Amino acid sequence: MKLKAEDELSVKQVVEIINSKISDFEKKFGVKDKKDVLAMVSLQYISELMKEKNTAEKELSTLKLVFEDVKEQLVQHKKNISRTTGQ
Repeated sequence: MKLKAEDELSVKQVVEIINSKISDFEKKFGVKDKKDVLAMVSLQYISELMKEKNTAEKELSTLKLVFEDVKEQLVQHKKNISRTTGQ
């Protein structure tokens, strides 16, 4: 796998995390087949990523609504200022 220099550290960290999880799963569940353990680890991490993605999407949606509300309030405020100053 070819990596950009700036990605090497993060990939090494991910490899360490995966290897640690594989070791944990092997000990905890007594699974000897590396493919099975790797599949279990992958499933766990993908599940966690999906949860985080869904949470982030909900938060982003909420922020968009808040910003739209603020934008509408600013437009209304600008109109109110224009009316009171006669501009």
